[in-house]
Amino acid sequence: MKRRKKWIVIVAVLLVVFIGGKLLLDQNQTIRYAEDTATIGNLVTYYNFSGSLDVTKSMTVLAPSDTTVSEIYVEPNSVIPENTRLMRLTDGTILKAEIAGEVTSIDVAKDSVVSTGDALLEMMDLSSMKATFKVDEYDVSTVTIGKTVTITVDGIGANFEAPISAINKHAVQSGDLSYYVATVDLTGVSLPQDALPGMQISVDVLNQQVENAILLKIDSVSFESDNIPFVYMRNGKTIERNPDEEGFNDGVHVQITKGLQSGDIVLYVPTAAATLQEIMTQRSKSNISSGVQ
Repeated sequence: MKRRKKWIVIVAVLLVVFIGGKLLLDQNQTIRYAEDTATIGNLVTYYNFSGSLDVTKSMTVLAPSDTTVSEIYVEPNSVIPENTRLMRLTDGTILKAEIAGEVTSIDVAKDSVVSTGDALLEMMDLSSMKATFKVDEYDVSTVTIGKTVTITVDGIGANFEAPISAINKHAVQSGDLSYYVATVDLTGVSLPQDALPGMQISVDVLNQQVENAILLKIDSVSFESDNIPFVYMRNGKTIERNPDEEGFNDGVHVQITKGLQSGDIVLYVPTAAATLQEIMTQRSKSNISSGVQ
C-alpha cells in the first residue's frame, strides 16, 4: 500500500513538471503573459544589524580577603536600594550595595570559606538597560547619533523604537572586515515586559523611504542588454515595449519614477517556478472546493 502511494506521488509530480515545462518551453506555444497593475503606495527599505541587550549598571561583590561569610542579608532576585547591607564577614567587614538594583546571584552561603577575589554576589540595575549592535565598515555611514532605530527582541518577537546614543569609532577586526559598535541608551524607554539582559536583537535602521509612489512588482520589469528598464504593455492587439525609469526597490516592489501612471497594466513572462506554483495553487483550490482531502 505504501509503495502504491509513493508511485502516485511520483506520477503526480512528474505530471506537474511536464505541464509546467510544456507551458514554458514549447516554442510553438503562444507566450503566456501575466499581468501587474501599477499602484500608488509607500516603499521603505532598512539596513539590518544584529546585537544584544545589556545593563548599564552592574556590580560583582568580591571577597576583600581570605575569610568566612558569617551572615547574608539579601535573597536572590530581591530588588534593593543603594547602600543596602549584603553580607557580613567574620573579620567584621560589612559589604554593601554600590548600586540600586536586583540581586541576580549569590555564589556563597553562610559559613562559606572564601579567598581574596572570590565572587560572592552579583547585582544589576534592570531599570537602566542598553542595546548594542555591530555595524560593518561599509554601512557605518548610515548610523548617526540621534537616528531612531527599530529594535526587535528575537526571543520574544516584541519591538520598540529608540534613538542611537553613541558610536564607538574604535574598530573591531573580524576577518577582512572592520566593525563598529553602536549603542542605544534605553533609559526611560518602555521595554517589553520579558526583555532581559543578554537577549539577542535585530536592529532596523532606515535606508530609503518614499510615499505615494507608483509601484510595480519587481518581477514585472524587464531590462535591455545595457540594463535599461522597460515593461511590456498592450497597444490594441499588439504588445509593445514601454521604457520606464525606476527609483529603488525592496526586493518585492520597485518604484517607477517615469513612464507609468497608477492603474496602467503591464505584462510580463512569469518564471518557471512562479508558473508551477500557480498550477499547484489552482489544483489545491480545486481540491478544497470539491471536498478532496
